[in-house]
Amino acid sequence: MNIPLTFPVSLSDGAFDASDARNYGLAVIAGEAEFSCAVLDFRKNRFIGLHHGLSSAGESVRAKSSEGDPFAASFLGSIRETIPWIQAPFRLARIAYSNKSSTLVPAPLYDSAEKMELFRFNHPSDPGEPVHADHLMPLDAWQLYPLPTRMEEPLRILFPGQKIVHISGLFIESVWINYKNRLAEPCAFLHLRGSLFDLMVFDGREMIYFNTFSFDSPEEVAYYLIFVLEQLEFNPDTLPLILYGPVDYGDALWTLLTRYIRHVRFGQRNEAYGYCQGIANLPEHRFFPLLNFFSCGL
Repeated sequence: MNIPLTFPVSLSDGAFDASDARNYGLAVIAGEAEFSCAVLDFRKNRFIGLHHGLSSAGESVRAKSSEGDPFAASFLGSIRETIPWIQAPFRLARIAYSNKSSTLVPAPLYDSAEKMELFRFNHPSDPGEPVHADHLMPLDAWQLYPLPTRMEEPLRILFPGQKIVHISGLFIESVWINYKNRLAEPCAFLHLRGSLFDLMVFDGREMIYFNTFSFDSPEEVAYYLIFVLEQLEFNPDTLPLILYGPVDYGDALWTLLTRYIRHVRFGQRNEAYGYCQGIANLPEHRFFPLLNFFSCGL
């Protein structure tokens, strides 16, 4: 039995033709409760499709895996069923895995032979989950994260031979690419993804903080944010906060954040690309890492 997926966002340009995939790039972000992909037409440097699917079981999707219903087979079946062209011969496919656990290690302190120990310094790790490492060139740091076999296996089958990276590094590089020439003053970035959010703080062009939090309510997001800013000795009345992800004007989270942070605004889309009408009509702060994948060096 396949894991049921619903697609609240499914956008495609009339010019999309799966038989023309060798002229397209495919960007994918996959987690155990969601799957997103976007298609870039390299000839026009224009995104022509975007699909975002959620497991109807949400975070409990892990419970669907059993000896009689392996997660990998269920995951594969759902994706192939809902996006039948997903394995078309794209010129380039870029894949990111989304979960909570990751840690940044400055390059001078990184040793590939000790990446498990370096990761465990900040996170407990299942011995059965190998730790992977991505080099973030803008920061000259390594992002360490576990990639469970139950997720790696279906992704390797769907996209054989393609590199898999972590969404946190993708978000960090996306921000750097789009804001590196606008970071003269301290600034914070908050990226919502499901029941998680990434928080990144820059002091000028230097990233001084990054972490990923779980949350169950807008109040928890506000609490963690204010706590971090206090620890870093930033004034919420002066520090700008830029939001990315599924949040909009008037939402409970927006209302709460603007109560405590004076300067809150939504992030912008990467102007280096064109976008089909459906994607252009989406709020610019949605799907930011996905739509920046082909600009990143990961």
